[in-house]
Amino acid sequence: MNRAGPYDLTKRMKWIRRHKRPTMISVAKKMRALFVLLLALFLAAPALAAYESGTVGPYVVSFNMNTTMQYTVYVEDASKGVTSMGIGFTRYNLTIDSDDYVASMVLTRYDEPMVANISANEYIIYYALMDAGADEPNLYQPLIDGQPAVLGNFRFEKQYLGQGQYQEGDLVVAAAYSPDARIYGDGVYRGRNDCRIISTYPWEIIRDLLNTLHVQVPAEDLVSTSTNQSSPFENLLNQSS
Repeated sequence: MNRAGPYDLTKRMKWIRRHKRPTMISVAKKMRALFVLLLALFLAAPALAAYESGTVGPYVVSFNMNTTMQYTVYVEDASKGVTSMGIGFTRYNLTIDSDDYVASMVLTRYDEPMVANISANEYIIYYALMDAGADEPNLYQPLIDGQPAVLGNFRFEKQYLGQGQYQEGDLVVAAAYSPDARIYGDGVYRGRNDCRIISTYPWEIIRDLLNTLHVQVPAEDLVSTSTNQSSPFENLLNQSS
């Protein structure tokens, strides 16, 4: 997964246009000096993490965290298991690790479609956050990757730093959705694949990841006909928690 970071020269070029044209020699000297200055600024400017895209098992995963923070993406070996109902699955894990924060993305492909409605995902997210230490997590219903999803969060308690100072507890965010779910003939919303995320990154970073996340599932799991689904929760991810 690659990163890049362009430097915007717009403000500097507008400054040049606002000043009167001096002599040809003076212009040449100033342009040389300006070029050196801009080159130095370009080399010194922190690079924003750009579009991330890579293969995770049978999936192609892409997202943009939009941060200058240094982080590393790890993809773990696949693991297999069986649900309590006897349905086999293969699980693929992706970890986004930095010095102070971590996010884990778990992609699961089941041998047959599983219920993927809001109620099922609320159950998953609620108990995942309770297990992480929440007293009463907040739950929301946004769209993620164009699909109905459940998003939950809570903060750890403030830490006392001494001398009357406190540090706000870290934010924990979890989300779950199915990238290929659709309504089947019996009216039940099911998907063969699901994506679950839990993160301790600041809200602005994990928000941008979720807003730009796309999981491309295997072609055989997709259907050609539209299910005409809609959701009233499209703009929720733009809100701060």
